[in-house]
Amino acid sequence: MNQPNFTNSVEITDKAFYLLKGNDEKTWSDYKSNELCEWTTYINNGVKLMALCNFVSCVTQYYIQDINA
Repeated sequence: MNQPNFTNSVEITDKAFYLLKGNDEKTWSDYKSNELCEWTTYINNGVKLMALCNFVSCVTQYYIQDINA
């Protein structure tokens, strides 16, 4: 089963995520899914962002890669 890589990531709010993501067409990097969730990766100005949508709980969580790690 594919797993997202949350190494050195910090959860952020949806407002911060959309502000940092910018133009979806230019920043989209990767998309993967399994039977429980889907996650999309974006890279904008060297910053890696990830949106994780959990199908079971119907919750979407947003993460940013920690630049100090």
